This record gives sequence, C-alpha cells and structure tokens, in this order.
Amino acid sequence: MSFLSINALILLLRFLVVVEEIPIIVVNYNGIELLKKYLDSVLQTQYPSKVVVVDNGSKDGSVEYLKKKGVEVIQLDKNYGPAYARNVAIKKFKTKFMAFLDNDVMVPKDWLDSLVEVISSDDKIAAVQSLYTEWPYGDEPREIPWFSTAAALTRRDVLEKVGGFDEHYFFYWEDAELSWRLYRTGYRVLMAPKSRVYHEAHGTFKKLPSPFTSYLLMRNQLILLLTYYSKKKIITNFLPIFIIRLFQSFLPPNRTAKLKGVLSVFTELDYVKLKRKELEKISINWDDIFLNYVGKEPFGYPEFRSLIEAIKMKVLNKKD
Repeated sequence: MSFLSINALILLLRFLVVVEEIPIIVVNYNGIELLKKYLDSVLQTQYPSKVVVVDNGSKDGSVEYLKKKGVEVIQLDKNYGPAYARNVAIKKFKTKFMAFLDNDVMVPKDWLDSLVEVISSDDKIAAVQSLYTEWPYGDEPREIPWFSTAAALTRRDVLEKVGGFDEHYFFYWEDAELSWRLYRTGYRVLMAPKSRVYHEAHGTFKKLPSPFTSYLLMRNQLILLLTYYSKKKIITNFLPIFIIRLFQSFLPPNRTAKLKGVLSVFTELDYVKLKRKELEKISINWDDIFLNYVGKEPFGYPEFRSLIEAIKMKVLNKKD
C-alpha cells in the first residue's frame, strides 16, 4: 500500500469514526484586547472542538464582544481566579479530554492534533503541554515537572477524579500543584514539542495589581513545597529556601507584599496540614518524579530539588 493511500485511509477513518468534540477552555479577565488579538486563531482549530470562554467578571466589554462573535461564554459575577474558573468548566462538561488556553496565546490550526496523539498513547498521561515557540527543545515528547494551562490538553475525567485545580492558590503555581498531585496519583505529564504555540506571557498578569501578584508568587510557591516535601526535605530543603525568600522579599519591587507572602506561611499551616492528609489518602507514587524534572530547561527552580545543585548551576552560568 502506498503512502498516499495510507493517508487517504486515515482521512476516511476520521470521517467514519465519531470523534468527541474537545472543549477548549479560555479563561478571561478584562482581556478584550487579547481576545481580539488571539481568539480568531483558536476558533480556526482544525481538530473537532468547541471554544468556551470562562469570564471572571470582566468589566471591559469582553463578554459582549464574545457573544457578538457567537462564542459560548460561562459568565462569573466576579474574579474568582483562574483555578476556580477552570474547575467550573471541568464540572460542567463530561468529555474525556479538555484543552486549556490562556487568552494571550496564538495557535496554528493543527496545534491540538499532536496533543491528542500523545495523550491517547498512554492512559496514564493526564496532561500534555504545547511548546512555546521561543523555547529551545527537541522533537520527541518527554516528561516535564508541570504543565502550563497556557496551552495544554488534559484528561478531564482524571482532573475531576483527583480534585481539579486547588482554588486556594487563586492564581500562580496552581498548575504546578495539580501536576505534582497527578504524579503522586500515578499519572504522567508531558511536553509535546510538535504542537507549537505563541504565548504573550503574562497577558492577564498585567491586569492584576502588581503587589497582589508578588504576594501570590511568594505565598503559593512556599505552601506548595511545604505541602509536598517529605518531613526530611522540610528540614533540608524548605527551611533554607524559606530563609532565602525572606531575604529576597526585602528587594524591590513590592517589598511589603512579598514579605507578607513569605510570612503568610505561618497562617497557612492549617491548610497545609489538611492538604497533606488528603494527599496521603490518594498518593500511590512517593518517588516525587516532579522534583526529578525541576530545574531542567526550560523549567527553572533547581533549588526545589537541591540547593547545592542550584548554587553550582549559578556559578557555572556566571563562568559562561
């Protein structure tokens, strides 16, 4: 059988087999300019899909703009944060897969095809992320520490089973927390480099008060580590990182907000204790695969795995 006839057969099978539409969830908050810039590329996705925007109480005309374009909108009355918004979509739809995009991402029409191919290859793959065009990377899929909801395909049913996104995080590190939880429950998270998208990083970030985001970045990172580290790592890894972040909080900008974020760890102890108990009930893999990939390009934070390793990497980078 020739190559052309094989391709023709594949196309025929696509028509004959009923393919479930994949909801593409875009979370929006006062992002009308980003929607005007990038949404049309999403609407041209060639894989059978349905674009749904979950709007976090926008006041800039975003909802009106979306309705005029005929895009389905789940309208929330205020900004509950991306974690909450995504969970609304996870609960609303009952599909096997669900894709997530930020409102500041431009996609080629075939961006979803490669993600579907990779995630369908193994039932234990819970999430697959697209590659941002500016990232240097190989061509083969491989495991990564966490998937970014800026451009990813997930097993919706698995996300619902493990509890979805942690709404306590509101914004920042919530996708890393979910990824670590997926690894703990025996699932995998991959990058699929053949799916390349353009991401205008921090498009929505700019819409939020800078001190607030500085606070969340510090707080969420620390409660993530305190939640998932073993008791040994809390002493060997967390305490040194906490001290470093404490000193870093005195550097501009937003010193007060960053210091508040660091010190909030003490008020978050009840949350951390409860979360650790919940994790003990659902965890089947304690190898902390998540930490094996942290610090490797294009992901940072080698200090999460080893402070000594992080210092060595910094010294070597200075020499280069």
